[in-house]
Amino acid sequence: MSENKSILESFKPYPSKYADLHLIKIQADHSQPRKNFGITSADHSRLLKSISTYGIEDPIKVSEIETDRYLIIDGHRRFSCAKELKLVTVPCRIYPKMDAGELEARRYEMQNNRRNWRPIEKANAIHKINQEYKNISKKEIATLIGITQKNLFHYTELRDMRMEYIELMVSHDMKEYQMVVFMQLLPKLRKIKGYEIDDIVKIIFEKVNDGLMYRRTDFISLAKIFSTASLHEEEIHLFLEEANMSVEGLLERTQLSGVSVQIKNLIKELSIKKNLNIKLTDKEKCLFEDLYKLMEIYV
Repeated sequence: MSENKSILESFKPYPSKYADLHLIKIQADHSQPRKNFGITSADHSRLLKSISTYGIEDPIKVSEIETDRYLIIDGHRRFSCAKELKLVTVPCRIYPKMDAGELEARRYEMQNNRRNWRPIEKANAIHKINQEYKNISKKEIATLIGITQKNLFHYTELRDMRMEYIELMVSHDMKEYQMVVFMQLLPKLRKIKGYEIDDIVKIIFEKVNDGLMYRRTDFISLAKIFSTASLHEEEIHLFLEEANMSVEGLLERTQLSGVSVQIKNLIKELSIKKNLNIKLTDKEKCLFEDLYKLMEIYV
């Protein structure tokens, strides 16, 4: 215990020392724990574009290992991008030489204390950028901040969403892609018997929380089912009533009642023929006679 205490007490804040260091004086730490930087990934491309536009905003953290030689503690991806962009120097926060244990402990703290943007925080930041650049196109804004126009639109929608829905998304720790598909689902929702839209939204979040709705396809499938809700009202009502029923289970039930969709399509086709004054063929008349006999039995 006393040994641990002496180690902790040996750590101390270092005075801030910043300088632009030549790339040839810096070396990557190949023994550092985070290996998969995704050099050809979208994340790397995004960082590469950011550095080419703005420069390196967050200095690379290095430790001096000998005169004019520095080991990277934090910032390997920035260093990789700098080399790819053929930069001569990079901004660095320089730490003095330290033993391997302290270096690893500091690296862990630097990387462990970071928190990703929450989607609503991104939405608010993008809104401020939009407000400042009112005279440029959405495409230019999307390019400026390195996102697609589609995502720019979704972030705008997210910021305009009712606060209670945003609070529900945050409290249920929804992933960013889930928020996007939920926003696409929301306009499709409609009252189902005694369930108002707000009631349905709360049930959806409960199912997300219980792991019954988590895939992108779950939200897309539910949106499609609600778009023909008049044909599937009983099945949707059961989905809302049964806490353990998944979207997949609802989808199976709506497919079993697919005859409703066929009847609806038939009515649509007949209406078109009638409006265009197109007469039925003899074969069609025979089929409708058979259908009429069946309807007398079922209706």
